Amino acid sequence: MHIIRHSQHGAALLTGLIFLVVLTLLTLSAIKATSLEERMAGNARDQDVAFQAAEAAIRDGMIYLATNNLSANLTSFVAGCAAGRCLNNTTTPVWTTITANNDWTSSKTLTYSGTPLKLDGSTALPNQPRYIIELLPASLPPPGFSLSTGKGINSGATVTPFRVTARGWGLTTSAQATVQAAINY
Repeated sequence: MHIIRHSQHGAALLTGLIFLVVLTLLTLSAIKATSLEERMAGNARDQDVAFQAAEAAIRDGMIYLATNNLSANLTSFVAGCAAGRCLNNTTTPVWTTITANNDWTSSKTLTYSGTPLKLDGSTALPNQPRYIIELLPASLPPPGFSLSTGKGINSGATVTPFRVTARGWGLTTSAQATVQAAINY
């Protein structure tokens, strides 16, 4: 009896190694994609928190405007802002200069006055949201009234336009959102 041996010269080993390299590359690619998706989800959540904080500050600004009767005290609005009360600049909106000069955390703005905002009831935001109230240049008649003097039911009444601009921050100070609302009082 004669036994014939076939020599494979390591073909199975080479095939196995190539298969392992391909599987390793696929695994590393999947890990990298998952890691990137987790970071994107975290950043989206952070931006959502910043937007919600800015929305809370807008509501706070509207309440402040209504309860302090600012339309009767228009002299408290100054150029460049003081304590959140800003006189409109006809060429450059005030909120853009506050943003450009990074003045959102200065005394030019008002801080959200409600309970300090927290994420999930436990993690406090690094910065509470802030806002400004801008006096816009024109007085308007109330809705449904004519612009002509002496026309309408209450011809002496005017409505004063304001713009509330709020800035909110997320869990990191790099996530910021700015929201505006125009209000007539």
